[in-house]
Amino acid sequence: MTTSKPISILFDAAHNEEVILQEPELSSLCLLLETNGMKTGSLDTSITLEELTNFKVIVLGNPRESKLKSKEIKALQSFVESGGGLLLISGATIFGKGGDSARLTNLNALATKFHFEFSEKAISRQLEGDLSDAAAKDEMIMAVPAAQHPLVKGISHLLFTTSTSIKAEDTATHLFRTANSPGNPTNVITIELDKGRVLAMGGATPFFNDYVGIHDHEVFIIQAFRWLAGHPVNVPVISLTPDTEMSEVVSANEAIADLQLQLNQIEQELAGLKKVINTSLKEMEKIIRQFQDEKDES
Repeated sequence: MTTSKPISILFDAAHNEEVILQEPELSSLCLLLETNGMKTGSLDTSITLEELTNFKVIVLGNPRESKLKSKEIKALQSFVESGGGLLLISGATIFGKGGDSARLTNLNALATKFHFEFSEKAISRQLEGDLSDAAAKDEMIMAVPAAQHPLVKGISHLLFTTSTSIKAEDTATHLFRTANSPGNPTNVITIELDKGRVLAMGGATPFFNDYVGIHDHEVFIIQAFRWLAGHPVNVPVISLTPDTEMSEVVSANEAIADLQLQLNQIEQELAGLKKVINTSLKEMEKIIRQFQDEKDES
């Protein structure tokens, strides 16, 4: 696989997916990919091998109430086996169900081609402390690295609001396990074939605007797509989030500029007030002189 061309990523939008380019809540993801030299495309028609040939990675991002046709499954399998990268996401609902049963899809018909499947159960959070505490109830699912893999370099954890556990007999494929859930179930795995690669995730939280820029999500996203495309992973990621120290300097400079503007406005107002006072004093002096002259004449 060559690294001279930008990574081309195709987002499937024909199966009622959540992770699509047209979704406003994914605008930060699109900008992050573009900033790091990746090109994206969208597919809103049936998946065929011909449609996939111009891309290195295809994304099926959390489809719902839509099923893949058998010919689409064959096309995707052929795409991966011939050297393509496939990102599969199948999330959970707040009602404790995950995967195909929750989302009314047949993504497992494709997943089993690569020897794994999305569970029917959602991952629950292990709440700590007083359960009446609002902060404990709002605690997110934390996934931590479960394997030595190039994709997890520099990543301490990922956060999910909801997630589906993933089953795979080969434990070497388990990439992230949930640290604050009973049994520490796996929710991110990698499958590497002779040529192609598959990354499966039990939730899409890290891709959305409110979460892209927090913790290690930006690094994970870019390294994931690089890995799927067969490109080097250990290349610095261009972040959308400004450097903290630089951000503080910029904020300080902006505050100083704002104060200077306020001081200039105050000086202008004082100058205007001084002019009014001087004019008033002159008028008073004139009146006093006139009064004095009239008094002298009398």
